[in-house]
Amino acid sequence: MAGGNVLVKGRPGVGKSAIIRQTFQQAQERGAVCVLVDDRNTKAMALSLLEQLHKALGLVVPGEMLGPRLKAKAKREGGLTWNDLSRTMLRLPVMDAANVIVATMRKQLVWVFVEGLEVGPQKAELFTRMIEVGLMAAAIDDSNRRTRISKMAWRFQTTVELKPLTIEQSEQITRNWLEQRPIRFTDERTKDRFINHVARDSGGIPAAIRGMLETASMEEEVTPAKARTFDHGAGVTYLDMTPLIVLALVVAIAGRYISRGLGETDMLVLSGVASALFMGLRFFMYQMRAR
Repeated sequence: MAGGNVLVKGRPGVGKSAIIRQTFQQAQERGAVCVLVDDRNTKAMALSLLEQLHKALGLVVPGEMLGPRLKAKAKREGGLTWNDLSRTMLRLPVMDAANVIVATMRKQLVWVFVEGLEVGPQKAELFTRMIEVGLMAAAIDDSNRRTRISKMAWRFQTTVELKPLTIEQSEQITRNWLEQRPIRFTDERTKDRFINHVARDSGGIPAAIRGMLETASMEEEVTPAKARTFDHGAGVTYLDMTPLIVLALVVAIAGRYISRGLGETDMLVLSGVASALFMGLRFFMYQMRAR
C-alpha cells in the first residue's frame, strides 16, 4: 500500500476479505497504524473505528463534546481512557463521529482496511472522507455497480482482481483438507469422485470448497450416491440477463414499426405492451444499481 490505495475485486467467496485481514495483520506487525472495518451497521462500525483509533493514536475530541467531569479528569490525568470516552462516543450522531475519526486520522498516516465495500450512503460518505486523509485497502464484489461506489473507484490507484482457482488447484486443496480432516468414504473410487465433484462444482471458489467439505464431514459415510450431491451457494454463477433484455427491447421497437407498416393492430398493441414492460424493468434496475 506504499504506492496508494488498493481495491481487491473478485467473485463472492473468492478470498477478498481473507486477503484484507491478512494484510491488516502484516501491517500491524510492521508497526503501521491500522484500523480494520468489518461488516457492521454504520453506528457500530463508527464506534469500532473510534475505539481502534483511540488505542492507536488517542482521539481528537472537541471540548464541547465532553462534559465537565470528563474535562476535569482529562486535565487532571493528562488524558482519557476508552472506558472514559465510550459512553460519550456511543451517543454521538454518525456525522459527528465521522468528524472525530477524520480529525484523529490527520495526526498520523492511518491504513484503513475494509472487508467489504458494499455499503450504504452513510458508510460511503465516511469512507470517502477517510480515504482523503489516509490509505485504504478495500474488498469489493466484481458485480457491484452501485453509483456511489463507482464514484469512489477513481481514488484507488491499484486494482487487484482475484480469479477462481483452477480445477487442479481445487482438487489439491480438497485432498489436503481430507488428509488433515479425514472423511469416511465407501471406497477410494467414491473418494476420487467426490474430490472431482468438489473441484468442478465449487467453481474454484475457496468458500464453496470449504462449505462442501464441512457439509460432507457431517456425514457418517459418503456413499457413491451422495458423492455428487454436495453444493454451496458461493459456487453458483448467475447469468447476466442484460443482453437478452436489450435484445427484447430491440425486437419490441422493431415490431411496432413493422406493425404500423403492415397495419397489424394486434402486433402494434403487443409491441407497445412489451416496450412499457421494458421501461418499467429498466426503472427498477436503475434503482437497484443506485443503491
